[in-house]
Formats: sequence, C-alpha cells, structure tokens
Amino acid sequence: SPYGPPGGRGGQGDSPDTNVYVGGLPPHVDDQALRQMFAGYGDVSSCNVIKDKVTGMSRNFGFVNFSSPSMAQAAIQSMNGRMMEGKTLQVRLKGAPPSAPLGAGGPPGAPPWANRGPPG
Repeated sequence: SPYGPPGGRGGQGDSPDTNVYVGGLPPHVDDQALRQMFAGYGDVSSCNVIKDKVTGMSRNFGFVNFSSPSMAQAAIQSMNGRMMEGKTLQVRLKGAPPSAPLGAGGPPGAPPWANRGPPG
C-alpha cells in the first residue's frame, strides 16, 4: 500500500507503544541476534539493527517491534540498564527520552521531579 512507512519497514502493529529502541549494542549483534535477545519477552513482529550506509557496520543500536504494548514494557523493564560485553544497554520506547534507572518510581513519562515529594 502507498501508506506504509518509508523504506518498507513496519506496517501492521508498528505503533509507538510496541516499537522499542535498543542502544548500546555490541558491534557484532545483527538482526537475528537482536531478535533472539528479545524473543523471550513476547512475539517480535520485526527487528532491525541500524547499519552505517557507507561501511555496513552496526551503529550499535536498533529497534524491536512487539505485537503488544505489554510485551514491549516487559522487555524494557528487564533489559534496560543490563550490561552486555561491557556496554550498558539503553532500552526504551522509540522516541521516548532516556529514562531514569528502575526504582526511580512514578508513572512512565512522568518528569523526573514528579515522584520526589515536596521540596525541602
């Protein structure tokens, strides 16, 4: 259909609350390895590691798209901040700002000061 995203990726189920950004990947991780890393959290409808157009080398981040928002949240909660080969993974919804470490409290998307109580 002419209404798909550019590049032909995505399509059905490509909503913002199921599309997960994964940063801090080791350079050897490819689409298949990324899928294996996240398959335990639910049905992965698509995933891709972003590569440099010129060199073809990994840019050390990618996206994993789940079939439901609850699967995406489970993956984020479990994988964000995990160490992998000396690198810290950053896992969050695509387009979301980097979040505070787990345990900071507050609903997702709340400003960092929202859960600290009154000042003073």
